[in-house]
Amino acid sequence: MLAIVLAVVLRPRSPATAMHVSLATPVRVALARRADAPRWGNAARADVQGALRSALSTGVDGARAWSCVVLAQDGTVLYDDRGASAVMPASVEKLVVSDAALSELGTAFRYDTLFAATRTPVGGSLNGDLWVAGSGDPSLRSEDLAGGVRALDNAGIQTIHGRVVVDGSALAGGEINPLWNADDGNEDFMSATSGISIDEDTVEFDVTGTQPGEPAEVRVKPQSRGVRYYGSVVTGGGDDVIVAATETPNEFRLAGNIPPGIQEKYWVPVHGIPQYAGRVVSALLQHSGIDVVHEPQTGTVPVDAQILWQHRSKPLPELIKHMLIFSDNHFAEQLMRTLGAATGDAADDRVGIETERHVLAAQAVPIPGLRLVDGSGLAHANRLAAITLARILAHFDAGPHGNMLYTLLPRGGLDGTLKMYRFTSAAGRVRAKSGHLEDAASLAGYVETRKHGRVVFTFMINGSPGDPDAAIVSAVDRLAER
Repeated sequence: MLAIVLAVVLRPRSPATAMHVSLATPVRVALARRADAPRWGNAARADVQGALRSALSTGVDGARAWSCVVLAQDGTVLYDDRGASAVMPASVEKLVVSDAALSELGTAFRYDTLFAATRTPVGGSLNGDLWVAGSGDPSLRSEDLAGGVRALDNAGIQTIHGRVVVDGSALAGGEINPLWNADDGNEDFMSATSGISIDEDTVEFDVTGTQPGEPAEVRVKPQSRGVRYYGSVVTGGGDDVIVAATETPNEFRLAGNIPPGIQEKYWVPVHGIPQYAGRVVSALLQHSGIDVVHEPQTGTVPVDAQILWQHRSKPLPELIKHMLIFSDNHFAEQLMRTLGAATGDAADDRVGIETERHVLAAQAVPIPGLRLVDGSGLAHANRLAAITLARILAHFDAGPHGNMLYTLLPRGGLDGTLKMYRFTSAAGRVRAKSGHLEDAASLAGYVETRKHGRVVFTFMINGSPGDPDAAIVSAVDRLAER
């Protein structure tokens, strides 16, 4: 029965309730191990402190706030410049939700998305509703749902004498955090948070230039009646395509120009995700030749429903690796609310943040001035001290079985958001998470020194009139030289 599949207990601190997540068998993950290294003597400490002060000075001079800490391999503090001051962290905050998710959900955790029905299909007909039950999977794609539709088609289903009913109740709370900047509402990095997530809750516009003076070709993916647009893009006359949300949900205005023969892709957020998902699944069914008699709606899947198709996400470490490498805000927000669900309490931001705090307390991580209002670091209201992030990183490095978090972080100069960082001495020897808002630059992670093994660093600078990123890169290079 469906209720058995969806129910799971994950180290509850209160009585567990049924939820749309599940555990799989543990996955093998290569862990980074650290070798013993010589301790830092007084002279070496004085040397590295002077080098870091010099390197960071161009970033912190005149800055509004900063918080910087470096920890030796044995956990002792090598460098501390306002390390207990809580500042705006930007995306390095994703280390907090990574820590909590690995600790509370475990490496075997996966999300499930289901097609289900209360009646067994007979003679090519499903005499009832097709239920789509989400679990908050941030990695679910419309192509995955198309695979589920193919499974129904292969099973011989030709007609659904009911509706597509979407259950997005796995996660709770509003789709958009009220503390996010409303001016970013048309950006793909500020998409909705929902119990049923498709394509990171964005829709893709493919715009291709045709003949000069003619309208460009526009394709919407996935195609459904859940998205509408008006206007057009003219071929020729420049390259300034506009795909802008209107005041009507999931309606977009097109304008601007595109060169002939050029294709450009734009991803923009959609809203009302359960309703949107119902229209997407209905369109996929119709495209596959499966008739749906009634319009889609939302609801809660019955406990006696039978599973017709099941999609499992990749294991949690792979989801976190994607989130950290590409600084994916949507993954962070979905994971944080999943933490709330794992407690058996409300799967919303409040309980997710409480769970993060519970994990930090259990790890004896100091949290001076801590204020978290989301999971991604997108809100300007978040506050984190460098010592908090440094101790999270050190907690993983001190593990007896190797450092999983280290293996999930992007490599400096090679991966994701760190690809454009131009390290010199630290090249090939640093893994870290970056963070940027218009008034904040941050980097937190690990670097291998020449003589003293791996060290932990957290550098966060707010409101700098200089070049804080260059200062931070220089500081990491100076560490690597020691």
